[in-house]
Amino acid sequence: MTRTATRIARLAMVGSVTLLTAMPSLAATANNPIQGWSAMKDVDTATLLRDVQTMPVSAESTEDQPYCAADAEIAATLEHDFNELPVDTTNADGTKLWGSEQMGTWTLVAARDDQTSCIIASGIGFDDQADTQAYYEVAGL
Repeated sequence: MTRTATRIARLAMVGSVTLLTAMPSLAATANNPIQGWSAMKDVDTATLLRDVQTMPVSAESTEDQPYCAADAEIAATLEHDFNELPVDTTNADGTKLWGSEQMGTWTLVAARDDQTSCIIASGIGFDDQADTQAYYEVAGL
């Protein structure tokens, strides 16, 4: 496998494991509280957003970092693997909220100047009727 394909496979596996872990709690109640986490352990989402422009794309990364790839690749992965679609694309800080009513998942994606993006936060408890600001708040933005 190429390095890019390996990273995509890892992202899909991590997302699948996270989703499988979350499924029992998603099924337990219809009104799930919004829960979320930063894309990098021990680094808050606001710091990731601040540093996202200087991170290499994941295929060229030599250290642990959020998943960064071409905008089309990020979009295809979120749509295919999590059934997520763009929900809020007008946030002033350059982030886009993606969500799936079907899966109950959400993802914050930070756009970069080079037509790539990075996943900086994700979570469960997505409801398309909820105020989108709630997801940004849970993510720490």
